[in-house]
Amino acid sequence: MIGMYRPCLQRTTRPFSSVKATTTFFNHSIARAPFQQQHRLPLQRASFHHGFTKHTSLGTNGRRVMMTSIAAAATLVTAGTLLYPSNSPKKYVQAEAQTMAMPSSSLSSFSPSTASRTIHDLLDENNRTALDARSTEELLVGLFVYKLCTFPWIVDLAPYAISLAEKLHLESVVYAFVKQTFFRQFCGGETPEECVASMDRLAQSGIQCILDLSIEADLHLEQADVPQMYDELSQPLGKWWRQEQSADVVVTMTEHCVRTAARGSTLNAAQTDDGPALATEGTGTGAFAAIKVTAFAPPELLLRLNHVITKMEHIFQAHQVNGFVGSAALKDVVSQVLPPPRSEQQEQQRDALIEYMHQHQPNIDAIMFSQLFNLQGTSRDVWWVASKEAQEADTLLTNDELDAYDRMVNRLDQVCSLAHRHRVGIMVDAEQSYFQEAIDHVAMNLQAKYNRRDEQDHIPTVYNTYQMYTKAAQAKLERDVELARRDNFAFAAKLVRGAYMVSERKRAMQLGYPSPIHDTLEDTHASFNGGVRFLLGRLHEHQESTHHSLSANTAPIVFMVASHNRDSIVQTVEEMDRQGVSPNSGVVHFGQLFGMQDQISYSLGKNGYSIYKYLPYGMIDEVIPYLLRRAQENQSVMGGVSKERVMMWNELKDRVKHRLGGSAPATSSVMATASVAVNATATASSGPGSSTPDDVEGPIQTTTA
Repeated sequence: MIGMYRPCLQRTTRPFSSVKATTTFFNHSIARAPFQQQHRLPLQRASFHHGFTKHTSLGTNGRRVMMTSIAAAATLVTAGTLLYPSNSPKKYVQAEAQTMAMPSSSLSSFSPSTASRTIHDLLDENNRTALDARSTEELLVGLFVYKLCTFPWIVDLAPYAISLAEKLHLESVVYAFVKQTFFRQFCGGETPEECVASMDRLAQSGIQCILDLSIEADLHLEQADVPQMYDELSQPLGKWWRQEQSADVVVTMTEHCVRTAARGSTLNAAQTDDGPALATEGTGTGAFAAIKVTAFAPPELLLRLNHVITKMEHIFQAHQVNGFVGSAALKDVVSQVLPPPRSEQQEQQRDALIEYMHQHQPNIDAIMFSQLFNLQGTSRDVWWVASKEAQEADTLLTNDELDAYDRMVNRLDQVCSLAHRHRVGIMVDAEQSYFQEAIDHVAMNLQAKYNRRDEQDHIPTVYNTYQMYTKAAQAKLERDVELARRDNFAFAAKLVRGAYMVSERKRAMQLGYPSPIHDTLEDTHASFNGGVRFLLGRLHEHQESTHHSLSANTAPIVFMVASHNRDSIVQTVEEMDRQGVSPNSGVVHFGQLFGMQDQISYSLGKNGYSIYKYLPYGMIDEVIPYLLRRAQENQSVMGGVSKERVMMWNELKDRVKHRLGGSAPATSSVMATASVAVNATATASSGPGSSTPDDVEGPIQTTTA
């Protein structure tokens, strides 16, 4: 039954001429539309400092920032002098370079370890695996940045300081400082090519990347290359023509991001005279590219779409009896909610569909209801196309909005099709609640096309993101898993706690509705860990029922645990072991932000678990607001790096001792471990008495992350 209404992206969608301007910059403010005014939503492309919550004043804190910066700079100079004295012999620099020049390793060379060994490494506060591959200069920068991140008032003050610098024409100084500190710590570069060095280096430690084009940076383009005839373009693109042109530019830049992700760590070896060679289709490296749906469509369209989907869910709840809607109630829904038929033919088509439902499926549940009225379903035009005279007040979506919706779908389809051919995953990021239902709708339709389980030789392409700090997250997770099962596509997800807690609660209070966010941190932890257990349980059931080992191309579920919470990571490793889900099966991934919680990332990579770093990139002046927002939304995460700072400080002290002691610094312990492993193998081959890494496990400690 569901197959009849399965969304098909190829059905559509009215053709449109994509604007192929790859260098266009639209820096015009968007006037607040009545819809946005009614719902108190932010302006599009407002000045970036308006997006922050003001917590502090400039006076005292401004002086504190200056004193902290001066003290930190003095510390850096002092440490640098100790570590690199002016008369330092070349052997120190050569040894440091040797540490950084580790031979490239295939990801397959990191063999899965035991769960107990992995947990031991995760909880070992003296585990410096992540620091071995970093130069002393990088450690100094990281320590400095981490220290600043422990002061929330610095994050709160930063937008005002940057704004002041711009007014005084000192932004170049600020940008230079940010580029050598925060940008260097948390971003991969200004272009995809600049990210390749970081991608290659992470791959040496068994870590892959999720390339993220910072949307604030993606339209940093030259005005000279803008198509000249705006008036000619505005007519076919409708009332949102400026945002639609911007979205077309995003498509081109996202395609570049996908190709770079496909090249992965092999890009350095694939240089040509004309620049980096493109990846061969179908030979991807398992990398991801992150996208935000709001970059592919006018925001007001997504607001309208979100409203439509939410309203249809409420309509179902109002007409359901014991979880089902009958054919009689279906007639009421069509007559009361959908636009009046524009012709007698359309009315007859509606009656025929309702009669078919009455004969073959007289009662439908929530999933079938949503599929029946799906905006990408085969019957979309029967239900949703209105008369030409219909206005916004008369229908949920006008015909112009349906056309804009189709153009958005085509843009996303263009990107996902390229990613599918290159075997690159597309990670659809979560956003604010007033966009999220629309984003979920788009993501699940893309999964229905690109995650087909009848393609046995292909891993899932599209992943949706679930913010587990919302009260509805668990029910949504279970519903979408069931939808994927019915329609025979692989459910692919990224589980996060969420990044919009403050703004979501504030908006709920302003508009007078219950907060969608869990009331306590403990509830959020329980929701996140419960979601992981649910998905692992389903994987275990599949493995038991089929008697086949799990793999990414055959499993019904593939997901990523995106968390910096050590307890959640440890619990996931334990649950994987309990449910018999192998680390190298490719069905469970872990993810952290680049530059954060490296001890967790490198420990997982070393033990053969699938681990990814979220690697944002973009022009420095445009990435600054992106970084500041992430810092403000994740202050609790930033404040939780104290253990990592202690390890970095201890590593620096050890390196200083090496310098003062007159000996060259030790090379990477990873290299030393490899040497020990080689010796152990040689011993084992010559006779009994050899030991395995499991024999040297220390006691497993319990800690609270």
